[in-house]
Amino acid sequence: MKHLKLVSFGALLLLAGCLVAGSLAESRALVRYVIDGDTVVLSNGVKVRYLGINCPEISHEGRPGEPFGRAATRRNRQLVQGKVVRLVYGSEKRDRYGRLLAYVFLPGGRFVNELLVREGLAYCCFKDLRSPLNKRLLRAQRDAIRAKRGIWTLEPGRPEPYYIGNKRSRRYHRPSCPFGRKTWKGNRVIFKTRLDAAWQGYCPCKKCNP
Repeated sequence: MKHLKLVSFGALLLLAGCLVAGSLAESRALVRYVIDGDTVVLSNGVKVRYLGINCPEISHEGRPGEPFGRAATRRNRQLVQGKVVRLVYGSEKRDRYGRLLAYVFLPGGRFVNELLVREGLAYCCFKDLRSPLNKRLLRAQRDAIRAKRGIWTLEPGRPEPYYIGNKRSRRYHRPSCPFGRKTWKGNRVIFKTRLDAAWQGYCPCKKCNP
């Protein structure tokens, strides 16, 4: 029995070690070129989507770009193109499009995702809710909001009387959005403005575009 307990304890330690290693997994790679503010292509052809943030869209497939989309792309290009970067992975390594999901760090240690948020060229959109890096990104976003940089200078269109936040997904919705209306009351939080939601690290729903 004692032997079984020792084996079980050893297995738990091994499992814990694997989980820690998985959450901190990283690699280094050369960035061949930049697609937009939060997506790059590595020298091996693999696409990387930055974790924890969204940048304004650039025009593509006949759809118009969003304000600051080109500025975010230019800044990302300045930061990473042609450089060997450190990619730190979260609990989910790829998205539904097969792109690698990563936090990106420059050779000198600067955190690219954080820089884009602090400069008002991206906003927090957490996918890995348990990541310790979320706090850094949220601090950067609050700094950009206070200083009214980049996207935080824009006047919001079609304001609503309130917005519905989901504590589980960390997304917020218009009152008419089906996803917002389906939010379980235990996960529901009400925001008076978009800025209130952003201050708490909630990301706008892609369907209702609040």
